Amino acid sequence: MKQLSFALALATLLWADNSLADRRKYVWTYQYGTIAKDASELEFYQTTRLAEMDRWEYRIELEHGLSPKWDLSIYQIFAQEESSSLKWDAFQIRTRYRLAEPGQFPLDPLLYLEYQRKTDLKEPNKAEVKLVLSRDFNRVNLALNPVYEVTWAPGKPEHEAGIDIGLSTELSYKLSVGVESVTRLEFADNETETASYFGPTISFAGGEVYYSVGYVWGLTDESDDARVRFLLGVGL
Repeated sequence: MKQLSFALALATLLWADNSLADRRKYVWTYQYGTIAKDASELEFYQTTRLAEMDRWEYRIELEHGLSPKWDLSIYQIFAQEESSSLKWDAFQIRTRYRLAEPGQFPLDPLLYLEYQRKTDLKEPNKAEVKLVLSRDFNRVNLALNPVYEVTWAPGKPEHEAGIDIGLSTELSYKLSVGVESVTRLEFADNETETASYFGPTISFAGGEVYYSVGYVWGLTDESDDARVRFLLGVGL
């Protein structure tokens, strides 16, 4: 399956036309921006969690611009754990809305909402809200994403809060390099667990297609050893 993901990435790069893609310079952190009205984009994610039991997750996202400030995405999510077969794991809906025009505030604000439903109906639903705060300073980008997440199923809901931080610089239009920090605090059963990660991200743009790769190391006992994510985006 890992070989298939790279084959899909290569095929998509060869197939892409010149439509403008909604380029992301990070793989966990979101920048300010929505896709243009009536434009569409296909994105493919591969995420690997390196832990006591490795896990691979594959996401196919179709994104569409509903207005100049508002877009909507639908995901199909597949997952595979070590020594098990690939399965359809969940579907997800995500929407983003730009709260102001660029430059109106010290950091440009965007509201992000997400809902995820597992295909196994015994598994919990998940909803997430985040505020995307980001700004370009010439070739340097700073992005801050405060996050709140709740999962619920039969029983008591669990809550999670955190922040994603990205800092990057454009060496050229085709190449951006940076770092990302991901922190989550999970509140469950009157206990708090903290998972933190940090590592580099690099993004390539070939024509109107982009390909971003990030690797973060776990910094706390509750973290995975490391996480790796590949993200491919192409305009339709």
